[in-house]
Amino acid sequence: MRISNGIKIAAVYASVFLGAGFASGQELIRYFVGFGPMGAVGLLMAGVLFALTGWSVLTICRREKITTYSGMMQHLLGKRLGIATEWLVAAFLFCLFVAMLAGAGATARQAFDIPFTAGAGIVGAVVFIILLFDLNGIVKVNVILAPLMIFGGFFVGLYAFLAASRPAFAMFAGLPSSWVVAAVVYASYNLVTGIPVLAATSKLATKKSDAFVGGVVGGGVITLLGLSLLLPLFLYYTDVVNIEIPLLMIVVNYGPFFSLLYLGVLISALLTTAACNGFAVLQWLNSHSRGWLANRKVAAAALCLLGIGAAHIGFSRIVAYVYPIFGLLGLFMILIIILNAIQPATGPDTASKTPEYPKSR
Repeated sequence: MRISNGIKIAAVYASVFLGAGFASGQELIRYFVGFGPMGAVGLLMAGVLFALTGWSVLTICRREKITTYSGMMQHLLGKRLGIATEWLVAAFLFCLFVAMLAGAGATARQAFDIPFTAGAGIVGAVVFIILLFDLNGIVKVNVILAPLMIFGGFFVGLYAFLAASRPAFAMFAGLPSSWVVAAVVYASYNLVTGIPVLAATSKLATKKSDAFVGGVVGGGVITLLGLSLLLPLFLYYTDVVNIEIPLLMIVVNYGPFFSLLYLGVLISALLTTAACNGFAVLQWLNSHSRGWLANRKVAAAALCLLGIGAAHIGFSRIVAYVYPIFGLLGLFMILIIILNAIQPATGPDTASKTPEYPKSR
């Protein structure tokens, strides 16, 4: 069965957000659970930003024939500010890459009693193999694993909520102090990573409908999945708030089948998000480096080895302190991108024809 380019883009886009922070429940606890029912509204608000920004990025890249994040930032911000923004985003992408490997180590330790370094190293090695196949590897892995992550996540989240006999929406003091602020911060720092990955996959958006499906469907899927995982966290907050992988602690109450299903979802999310972030960093390195780092295989190996070492900082620590720092940068990027996307094209719409793109190095 032939899968449309729009669906391929949507699968990659959704997978960017389905990382350790999301699939483990860490981000959902920190940004939404504490606000009760309004936390769910906040997640919907974040989903609207995901969908609108995703469509905007793909529309701009298609209209201007841009296939790299570097090209998009310099188009939107000019050369100097664009380059400065690229460096900041590259640093954050690497931090998220490290966070996924840290999440893999934490999962290995909590679920299988495997040493942290071994868990991070296994995922790092698999990511290295995926990166060797460039964009094709990223797309294929996400298309294969996306159904497990999406449907498995829906099933586990909804079952854990419906089968429980606890009162929902237990309020507690959350940070940030407003659900609106929390939703904007959450969407903003996540889109710092989503935007570069979308720019790199925009070569698949050969039609206007591809841009719409890729952005809106991708954003919609991650929002609905987030809502299904949010529900059990409302019920078990006091039991799991200090656990590195809170959703895993919840699903063990429902037997080995649900535990294994959730672990499949979590490991797939870790792997695909690590691969997407690693791919974006690698694209940036290849376009800005000379010498040995310009060699894709060497750069991929160096990236994975450095990430495995840095993962020992700790997963929950990265989620708590590194993620929010980049929220302001993400908000600035969202505003610039959406405003640019709704402007009429300055020249003829040559994007209606499939452009030829240079092959990746």
